[in-house]
Amino acid sequence: MSRLYFRISWGLTLVFLHFRIQSVDLLPDFIGFWMAASALGELGKQEQAFRVARRFATVLIFLSLPNEINLGGALVTNQEFSFLWFSLGLVNSALLLAFIYYLCTGVISAAARSSLPELAQSAHIRRSVFLAVTGATLILSPLALNMPEAWQFLLIALGIVGFLSGISIILLLRRAGQLLGPLKPAPDKRESIISGEDENM
Repeated sequence: MSRLYFRISWGLTLVFLHFRIQSVDLLPDFIGFWMAASALGELGKQEQAFRVARRFATVLIFLSLPNEINLGGALVTNQEFSFLWFSLGLVNSALLLAFIYYLCTGVISAAARSSLPELAQSAHIRRSVFLAVTGATLILSPLALNMPEAWQFLLIALGIVGFLSGISIILLLRRAGQLLGPLKPAPDKRESIISGEDENM
């Protein structure tokens, strides 16, 4: 199961890190979300929260595509503000928040079932920090349009803290990959039926 957590951590590395040449992102977000969704498909056999996180990751695969060629920039060629792409950015952030919430919730549940309270507590703290910072950013971003310049530095600070919080989630997943045991598949009901029939015989 460790490889699944590591795959998600590498996927989130592509999501939180950006390296552009001109307008093209060489670390595409949609590949990162695809890696996360593929791993969560397996982890979802164990935890319901991972199945929910996978649904958000699947949606984000498609919503993140415009960012790969920087279509989400706030300015267009005539220097007018693009409300459409600004709104898309807010939707992406909201879905990312929900994705991280259920991802960390899955780690908390898996850690609790494996008697790893420290890992569960670490996941809880990092989830809370990410939710607080991202939630504050979502609330303040629309207000920033009419804020004085000094207030906009607050958004920059939140962006930096949010980035560091994202890195902490990546490290959490790598730690989970080291500590959590092998995936335990659901019992095969067919075997129970067969064994029951054998007992009756």
